Formats: sequence, C-alpha cells, structure tokens
Amino acid sequence: MSLRDKAITEYHQMLAADAGLSAGIFENLRAAMRSKLLVYGDRPIGVALRPHFLERKQFELLAKRAELVASALEKVAAAAVESPAVMDEIGLTPLEAKLALIDPGFSGSAITSRMDGFVHGNQIKFVEYNAENPSSLSDQEGLNRLLFALPEMLAFAQRHRLRQFSPVETLLEALLATYWEWGGKDIPRVAIIDWHDVPTANEFVLLRDHFVSHGVQTIICSPHSLEYAGGKLWCGDFPIDVAYKRIIIHELLAHYDERHPLVRAYVHRDVCLVNPFRCKIMHKKAGFELLTDEARQSWFTTEERKAIRDSVPWTRRLRDRRTTYRGDDVELVKFVRQERARLIIKPNDDYGGRGIYIGSRLREKEWDAAIETALAEDYVVQEAVDLYPEEFPIFDEKEWKLQSMFVDTNPFLFRGKVCGAMVRLSSSPVVNVTSGGGETGFFVLEPEA
Repeated sequence: MSLRDKAITEYHQMLAADAGLSAGIFENLRAAMRSKLLVYGDRPIGVALRPHFLERKQFELLAKRAELVASALEKVAAAAVESPAVMDEIGLTPLEAKLALIDPGFSGSAITSRMDGFVHGNQIKFVEYNAENPSSLSDQEGLNRLLFALPEMLAFAQRHRLRQFSPVETLLEALLATYWEWGGKDIPRVAIIDWHDVPTANEFVLLRDHFVSHGVQTIICSPHSLEYAGGKLWCGDFPIDVAYKRIIIHELLAHYDERHPLVRAYVHRDVCLVNPFRCKIMHKKAGFELLTDEARQSWFTTEERKAIRDSVPWTRRLRDRRTTYRGDDVELVKFVRQERARLIIKPNDDYGGRGIYIGSRLREKEWDAAIETALAEDYVVQEAVDLYPEEFPIFDEKEWKLQSMFVDTNPFLFRGKVCGAMVRLSSSPVVNVTSGGGETGFFVLEPEA
C-alpha cells in the first residue's frame, strides 16, 4: 500500500472513530466558509472533511508536465501571432485575432493560468487549459485552514509531513514582476476587473485585501466603470497601472468593441494588462489540436513532445473534414459518429461545464444530435480520459458519509511555474463547481523522515 493510500485509510478511520462529528460541527464549517468568503455565489464551496493528498513524486510529476504543456502552448501562441491562418484554425474571431496581435509589452501570453487535469498514480491527463486568469486562487489555502478546525486534521498533521501552497501570494509576485518587465516603476496600482454580479466576486475581495495588506493599492471594478483619459486608465478617481482582467475576453467583446477604455489603454501601452488579449489563443480548447497534430510536433522540444504524448488527449476542432487519429487518416465526422464510446464533444470557448456531451453516456440518436449542434457552432471533439472515482468523507447539514467522487487536480501556473492546485469533487464526471460540484483542500504528503 502506498504512503498516500495508508494516509487516507488512517484519516478515514479517525473520522469513523469520532462520535462527536455532529450536525453542529458541519454547520460551523459551513458558517466559517461564509464568513471567510469561501463561497460560490451563496453556496459554501467545501464539501469534504478530508483534503486531497498527493505524494511528493506525484505532485512533482504533475507540476513538470503542466509546465511543459503550458510551455508548448506558448509556442502555439507564438506561431499564431506569426500566422493568422493558425488563429483561424484555433477559432479566434476577427476582433480576438486583431487584439491578440498587439504586443503586450512583456514575455508570455499567459501570466496566470490553470491546467485542468486528472491524476491517478503516475498517470496524468490534462483536458483543458484556463489561460484567462483562472478563478479559485484563494480556495485551497482557505479550505486548508478551515479543515484544521477538525481534531482529525490536527492529529494527522502531527503524524505526517504536509506541504501546502499560497497561490494568492504567488499571484501578487507574478503581477509585480510582469509590471516591472512591462516597464513600470515602483509599486503599481491594481484594478481587479470583472462584472459585479459574478459568483466568484467574493474571491476578488480576498485578493484585494491580500494585495492591500502587502502595500499594493487595489480596487475592484466592472468594465462599465472604466474610463481612459490623459493617457491613463481610470476607475473613478483611481489611476490603474495593472489591470488584472478576470472578465472573460469573449464576454467583454460581446458587450463592447475596440473603443472600450480598457482596449484603448492597452493598444496605446498605457496599462499593463494581465492576462493580455493574446492569452485567448491558448485558452481556446482547439489549441490542444495543435499540440496533438502530428504535423506540428517540430514546434516543440523533445520534453514537451513527451509530455504532450503522455498527458494531452487527442483533440480536434469538429468540422466536416479529414484529419489524423493516431497516425491514420480519417473522415472526422464519420469517425466521431462511429467512436461515440471513447469521445467527448465540448464548446471551443466556454466554461462551467456547459455544453459538454459525453459519448459513453448518450444513446446513438443523442450523440448524432450533439454532432449536429457542434457542426452548427464551434466545438471540439476530444478523446475521453479514464476517470477513477475516489472515496471522500462528504458532509451536508446533518451527517457525513464516505462517497465515491470524481476528483480533478488542477495546478495553477504563474509565469510558467506551478504553485499549488485547485481540487474539485463531483459525483458527475463533469467535475466543475459551476455545474454543481464542490472543492476540498490540498496538501502534498512528504516522505516520512
């Protein structure tokens, strides 16, 4: 039995032996989540009495693979900037492509990002790349603290060497380093920009408070509140040096065009925008096609190619065309119809688990309808990865019980380096908080001394 398996068994046995785990404790945990702003909308995000554990070797492999795949995607972005045809292949709109061509003033198309994936032993599979400033940066650190209210977690931490992370702290370091690379001086004034009514708004408060506590003036504002005047981007009377853009690009461009103050300030190099508009190239799910396309392998290093082979599932933008699958030439639509059981169809540019069709869970007619939807819109088809449910102690208002859950482990990257991870749990193979899943804490189990 591995160190991880032994640790999980030990933890569950301690929970089972605790007759004091009652509805009052569960309500205290949920109340603490609300008071600490660990909520998605009004819903507390934590659903488990145990954090997720990975052994050190597992986490090191996860981090290395994530960094290599992210590095390969940066090369995809660089190739797209050199060739507008590549942007068209990935599915950028004309305005997205136009904005992606603007030099952001610093290296890297994604300063903060998240690789969404699944870990089983030494098998690691990444299914999406969130290159547009991902959410939940504060969740795991906050949930870790709350779990220490349980005597089982305290006792466990005394017996085991645990490593945890601070993505929020690393985010601030990345913003500062990027601003200084951009040409900024001294300490920047930061604006966190998104719609006011998004369910992740509480996270912005936590980020703002952390930044301010470290001497960085920070404001939360919506795109409606921005003005561009005198060579400066403003939110009211607050001058903005760094725009930490949490709003999704296609949602911004659905409401505004290139005359919006944020876009104008960016075009004139009067604001440091993180992530820059160029990140959209990497955020589109069709970017994974270029990673897995045999004809593009010369773009990548030997290490990157190996990471792609091992961890990136075959992906194609779903169109009526011919392509390759494991070296064979195939008619794509015909192939997708025939291979329903091993494929997934999902939107090229959406989030929250919306619009995902899992072939193994659909009847033939349902799958055919999904293909027609995908052909009429902008979707990708991806080879499904094997998922391995894991038992977690899930609690509600009244009780807890061990429940089989799908778990994804999603490392955060800052300027290409991993720091920590978001861990989501769901009874559905679509593991996403927006679509009803929850989260738990995360620790790396260090080898016993």
